[in-house]
Amino acid sequence: MKIGLFIGSIGSAGTVSGQVQQVLEAERDGFDSFWAAHIMDADIMTIFSMAGKITTKIQMGTAVTPTFLRHPIAMAQQAITTSSATHGRFNLGMGVSHKPVVENRFGMKFHRPALHMQEYLEIVQALAAKGSVDYEGEIFSATTTFTLSERHHLPVLIAALGPRMLKTAGQIADGTITWMAGPETVKTHIVPTIQKAAIEAGKDKPRIVVALPLAVSDDKPAAFKQASEHFERYGDLPSYKAMLNIEGVESPAEMAIIGNEAEVEEKLRGFATAGATEIAAQIYPVGLDPVASVARSRALLKHLVGRI
Repeated sequence: MKIGLFIGSIGSAGTVSGQVQQVLEAERDGFDSFWAAHIMDADIMTIFSMAGKITTKIQMGTAVTPTFLRHPIAMAQQAITTSSATHGRFNLGMGVSHKPVVENRFGMKFHRPALHMQEYLEIVQALAAKGSVDYEGEIFSATTTFTLSERHHLPVLIAALGPRMLKTAGQIADGTITWMAGPETVKTHIVPTIQKAAIEAGKDKPRIVVALPLAVSDDKPAAFKQASEHFERYGDLPSYKAMLNIEGVESPAEMAIIGNEAEVEEKLRGFATAGATEIAAQIYPVGLDPVASVARSRALLKHLVGRI
């Protein structure tokens, strides 16, 4: 199982140069990948294009870019450009986001999200694979040709949690990126659903990137309390609440990977056994010395790269 870092709602540097530096530091530390949420901050694909010039090995990916803000042609155009700038080390993660976000923040109608994603994927995949598309769907239409001569394979993953999205991920995409999905959920729900769809479509085994909060700490109550403060809001979103229900827990904080070095390693190995192909760890600080706390978690993850 590969190990990467995930920068989401916490931990992002405050400047463009700072975010580029984070990718470089992750490569220097030997991490397999660096994932970032494409939320209301710097444009992450632009950040990765810049990071591609100063890195050589690390994979980079969006986790995830909301689809409602971009026509699929625009998404494919930027993703293919980023793939070229990173010499094939970019992974496009996309998601429909959530109804409250799309309608209240974006001012758009959250209409038929499953069909939206299916059509969106078909257009993006056609452009990524062939450089051209002629598509007429119920929601999207697209007719264009890209002429960029430098092309690389562009892995496309989606934020699939529910059965229909997982089926779409298995049939059309290269895999899924999960959030708030524990080991039991990965084992009994995510893996069998997406793999069945991939097999039926004659595709390769899908990637399953599991993104979760993580803190190495001897003070579990403090780590849990901090996780509650950072991540409790995710429990209000139906797609994440469904994952908590499958896992048999009530709070998003219970999804955080917490414990000392041995305990966190055991939990990570549990995800590998469950079928995760990659962990994207969102390290969060615990205690009075946040710098030391983050460094401790990062040190363990560095040690485990290539060992799970």
